[in-house]
Amino acid sequence: MDKLLIKQCLVYGSWLVWPFIAWLAWRLRERRGRWCVVLLLSGCLLFAWARFVEPQRIRVQETVLTGTGAQARLVLISDIHLGVYKDSAYLDRLVKRINKLRADAVVIAGDLTYEPGEQSLERMFAPLADLNIPVYAVLGNHDQQAPGPDIDVELRAALAAHQVDVIEGRSVALGGFRLAGLGDRWANKDDAGFLSSMPSPAPTIVLTHNPDSAIDLDPSFATLVLAGHTHGGQIRIPWLYRHAIPSQYGFDKGEQFLVTPRGRVRVYTTVGTGEVGLPMRLFNPPTIDVLDLRP
Repeated sequence: MDKLLIKQCLVYGSWLVWPFIAWLAWRLRERRGRWCVVLLLSGCLLFAWARFVEPQRIRVQETVLTGTGAQARLVLISDIHLGVYKDSAYLDRLVKRINKLRADAVVIAGDLTYEPGEQSLERMFAPLADLNIPVYAVLGNHDQQAPGPDIDVELRAALAAHQVDVIEGRSVALGGFRLAGLGDRWANKDDAGFLSSMPSPAPTIVLTHNPDSAIDLDPSFATLVLAGHTHGGQIRIPWLYRHAIPSQYGFDKGEQFLVTPRGRVRVYTTVGTGEVGLPMRLFNPPTIDVLDLRP
């Protein structure tokens, strides 16, 4: 069976949980097997929350990061994954929420798509044009390779049409610091050589998709790394979720430090706002990270 068809079956078939919940609630009126019914009903309600409620939430999380050498307020989002599970209507909600925040720029750490099929990417990402502050982005593994065809060129064109600056392999000056972009690690596009070949006296904030890219960075050229990719496990069941995180170096979410051959690199990983695999989130809602960078 086609993978896209399987995902569509998950999306539409999961609605059957509601009549099943109604049937279980009705069965509670009977005494026989009441505790079994209660357990089944509790499981179904948890599934309904993880499938229909939590993925549609938008949480704003503010974090102060001192010692960055920079004075700025950045909005970090990642793993939007528009396509088979989420659409431009959800992105529009994200944009409206971001526009209410007082920030200097939005940075998007890749994986903007998830099997969008034949949909127009320019139309899909149209809400990004409504952001009222500058937007910078890099692409992720779902944007550039399997699953699905490589949509790199089409996606870059769509983002450019909505004033999103894709900064892979280069840097931009932003009020006392520079923001540098690395491409996706799984696509072998995260070479950071340009940072050492173009040294800067200003602190450098590195935007990348995969936090594992930090292993190749020199902390003298990377004050802070901003990343996504991990989803924080997405379905965050204690202990078990760690086995679902695609990180070679133990990244999870939030601020972590990675000891590399060149020194200790500071990384902040966001849990993202979309879903892959299963259209579910649990104990881990879609999150907009607001980072207050301080010297």
